[in-house]
Amino acid sequence: MKDNILLSICIPTYNRAHYLKQCLDNIVLQFDNETVKNSIEVVVSDNASPDNTTELVKTYQSRFNNIQYFRNHENLGMDENIINSVVKAKGKYCWNIGDDDIIQNGAIEVILAILAKEEIALLTVNIHSFIDIKQASEKKHFKEDDCVEYMKSAEELLLSKYDTGALGVHIFNRKLWLTVDKKQYEKAWACFEFIFKMIGRTSLPLLCLKPPVLFVGQDYRWNEGGTSLYLLTYGRRFMRKLKDYGYSKTFIDSRVDMFAKSLFRTTLSAKTYDFDCSVKNLWLLYKEFYRYPGQLFMTSLVFFIPNYFIKMAKKLKKSSI
Repeated sequence: MKDNILLSICIPTYNRAHYLKQCLDNIVLQFDNETVKNSIEVVVSDNASPDNTTELVKTYQSRFNNIQYFRNHENLGMDENIINSVVKAKGKYCWNIGDDDIIQNGAIEVILAILAKEEIALLTVNIHSFIDIKQASEKKHFKEDDCVEYMKSAEELLLSKYDTGALGVHIFNRKLWLTVDKKQYEKAWACFEFIFKMIGRTSLPLLCLKPPVLFVGQDYRWNEGGTSLYLLTYGRRFMRKLKDYGYSKTFIDSRVDMFAKSLFRTTLSAKTYDFDCSVKNLWLLYKEFYRYPGQLFMTSLVFFIPNYFIKMAKKLKKSSI
């Protein structure tokens, strides 16, 4: 394994070998380009999967010497597994993607060209909602000069049209990432919290890749149990921390308000994924959103309606479209 790796594609995984295979297939498909093959490594961090993930990755390792595999002795949780994948990486830049994400064929080549041009803090890529594997496997040619947009600041990036809240959208400077304190972070927000902190005060360029290059969203397992509602709560807390990392009060207040204004909609979504609508969890929402009585009132009206009826209403709405 070479030491001059430009990009590490870091894939945290747990018990989804069937998705991981598709993900890896579309990466190694791009190894026919020698520059791509010699400039990247793939780091798979397995969170103690009970399925055949180990055997699957070994089949790729027998064919390619730039695929690294690390298996945790026990399930560390999503956040720690994501962190572990970056710590184990050797690349100058890291790209965390989900095991159910697919990189567009041809995209790695243009990304490497951008990263080789100058040292940057972050390259945020554009994404597709997942359509089908065939479309992702068809090789696309990207014009580097037309691809890149520079951002003046972290605030401009986070307020831009680009999706900055999905796992696979950020390619980041690993050395800069390692300087961020990782002892305390909000649950399920680690990958974003560290990146947003590191870009708040950096003088290195922040770039965005205009054409979509990543297919995401095959599996919404991250929302099992209505995790989106917890994410909303923890996300507000993490946003408030950014005041110590160069972000303005105006920006932070606007983002905190944005989280609060989506409380009712997020509650409905969480209930369709079997959120635990207990008094304890309602009290959690009241403590976090007490400054938003209108949102809390609307949320309270639907909170204890059985999840089954909310699911049925969602199905009926879909069938009528």
